Amino acid sequence: MNRQERTDRIRQQDAKRQQSKRDRDAEHRERVGAEKTKIVTYRGTRADLELMQQVGGYEERDEVITLVIRYMAGLARRDPAAFLAAMDPRNPA
Repeated sequence: MNRQERTDRIRQQDAKRQQSKRDRDAEHRERVGAEKTKIVTYRGTRADLELMQQVGGYEERDEVITLVIRYMAGLARRDPAAFLAAMDPRNPA
């Protein structure tokens, strides 16, 4: 087997492996009901997200956003007054 055949074979294996990964990822997103949401953020919000990402050691910004939403929803269920105080735009936190 010459070098060109091996390269083509490896390329085909890589393509098959990558397609399998994309298929698994798509199946997982379907199973858990994933939905893409587009948001517009401004410089200050991006800086806040980056800070939370660094402090928490999170690799992806999406993880920070998801955890913040889940935490705030839990707070809203447990203590609506604390939730409202935290969500007050005049809160100097």
